[in-house]
Amino acid sequence: MSLLSLLLLMFSGESGSIPLVEKIDLYDPVSGAYRGKEVFHFTPDGRRLRWEIYDKDGKNTLRFFLIHDGNGRDAKAIYFEDTASEPSIEQFTYRNNGRLKITQYISRNGAPSDRTEAELDEQGREIGKRYYRPDGKQYGSESVYWYPDGTQKGWDFTYISSKKLISFRYDYIAFDKEKNWIRRLKSRDGVPERIEVRTVITERKQIKYRTPALLAPGIISTGASESSPSFAADGKSMVFARYGAEWTEKHPYYARLEEDGWKVEPLRSIGQVYNLAISPDGKTVFYSTRKAGKRQLYRIRKEGERWSSAENLTQNYGLNGTYPNLGQDGTLYFYDAGGAAGDGIYQASPVGNGFSRATPLYVPKVGTNFDAYTKDGRSLLVTRCFDDACISGPMNGLWQVSFDSTGAITEKKLDRLPYAWGGQPIELLGLFVFTDGNDILAIPLRESGFN
Repeated sequence: MSLLSLLLLMFSGESGSIPLVEKIDLYDPVSGAYRGKEVFHFTPDGRRLRWEIYDKDGKNTLRFFLIHDGNGRDAKAIYFEDTASEPSIEQFTYRNNGRLKITQYISRNGAPSDRTEAELDEQGREIGKRYYRPDGKQYGSESVYWYPDGTQKGWDFTYISSKKLISFRYDYIAFDKEKNWIRRLKSRDGVPERIEVRTVITERKQIKYRTPALLAPGIISTGASESSPSFAADGKSMVFARYGAEWTEKHPYYARLEEDGWKVEPLRSIGQVYNLAISPDGKTVFYSTRKAGKRQLYRIRKEGERWSSAENLTQNYGLNGTYPNLGQDGTLYFYDAGGAAGDGIYQASPVGNGFSRATPLYVPKVGTNFDAYTKDGRSLLVTRCFDDACISGPMNGLWQVSFDSTGAITEKKLDRLPYAWGGQPIELLGLFVFTDGNDILAIPLRESGFN
């Protein structure tokens, strides 16, 4: 099989389409924090044209361009690293009827540098590599492994020094399926290095939605239908809910980010909830219940390693609603389905250890608007639905609502997101977190359209 045929096999989707652009978002496997992205560009027949790397702040750290020969094989590469104005060069030649690919690196002063020799199998895949210094001395070797469907499984790299051999094993494990994978984990010697999330563009138009990452897969997002993600300001503590038998009665959880990852514990003392949120300082959890059509708001406080008994905010302060959120200044925001001004977002200012009477903040005449997130009340992130079922549609989803000094309201839908509820920007992790009702998901904050 030719190299071109291999590319067509490896990158063709289930519908037979070939990607023109492949975006790989990179996330920290411990915290879930965004770490940057790699972008690959291809010709319509599957040949790679360009490779770019960006860091978490969007800075371009590598620009790599490929030139092909008449057989469709790599012939030459020109690339720029970081802010370099002069390119580095790679030249490719082939021997043994195309089964040996030799890469010669050319330094910026034009002198030959390192050399790599890659053994190719009958399908054109690299199965072994040898690394040489300019003086011809070998300093490394590699064995490359593949899954039966043509997806790379991993590789073993051995560094050859004058005194000893040092080896590393790298592995790829997909969270879904190997072929046409969407999310996968890269590990070195069994230690997770990064989570990769793949978005493929198969038509010559900008992709509408970025593929989201699962937040802490297997720990927070387990496939058991999680919702109501809410983070403290430091991004290191959060709460969420996991569905039980009824979607109105969910099991609440508290999670804390430690050095070796997220640690999750159930909040058993408060029973099942409708939804919940954590305060910016991470010391208070607000939650609501909805039983027999009756809505109640509560809070519990962190007292050392334990949580206090629940305080009924509906009974004590007349706050009758669901979907609570506490702002930075202590104002409580929530959704009231039967408020004096209609269904919508209401606010209650802090008064001593309690709250004032609730007043309407955002009660539009069209659609249902709930699950507000805000720091100061001047800009809301709300979930809006324009039909009773609130299923995926062009208008349903997350909206940003802003208020200026005159009271004028500006509304915009975050249309870079797929179907989403309960969104929150997590600046310290570089994430925009939300739920689709089944999983807790994240995309890079810079890509969310939220400002």
